[in-house]
Amino acid sequence: MFKKEPALAQPSLSRRRFLSFSGTAMVGLGAISAGLLPAASWAASLVGEHASQTLLRMARDIYPHDSLDDKYYAQVLQPLARSARNDEQLKAMLTEGVDELDRRARAMKSRPYIELTEEADRVEILRAIEDRPFFQRLKGDLMMGLYNNPELWPTFGYGGSAWEKGGYLYRGYNQIDWL
Repeated sequence: MFKKEPALAQPSLSRRRFLSFSGTAMVGLGAISAGLLPAASWAASLVGEHASQTLLRMARDIYPHDSLDDKYYAQVLQPLARSARNDEQLKAMLTEGVDELDRRARAMKSRPYIELTEEADRVEILRAIEDRPFFQRLKGDLMMGLYNNPELWPTFGYGGSAWEKGGYLYRGYNQIDWL
């Protein structure tokens, strides 16, 4: 007499599991953005852990700011890695550039570039390749990425653009103490 209703299909993902997964994802994204995960992992999936650490060391050697965290250098290098994901020439330039740094370092000190402890040795290697496209590309990306970052301007003593505030005449120009 009574007809039994068919059972509703159970969802494959319960509310509890969804909240658990999304919470885990948010913690992971927060750790990446806060710099809690190693900054050198920015390109590890693309060129390998060694190459990404080498590129980060090279970035710090090109623009050495001891007070800056690695995350600021990695923020500049991340778009480069994303571009290289779709550009085989760029990817080849990065991997071949890292290989050349290591070859030169091994010829000089029998160690890879990232294991050279003396900054002068690393700078000597960089000077030898400074006219190559690999070096110029990293140098250009780093210059624009570091010095165009408003978050870092106070670190460098730059107060930002002044034209919209009437210029520098009454906003710092008359306080020059380095001349």
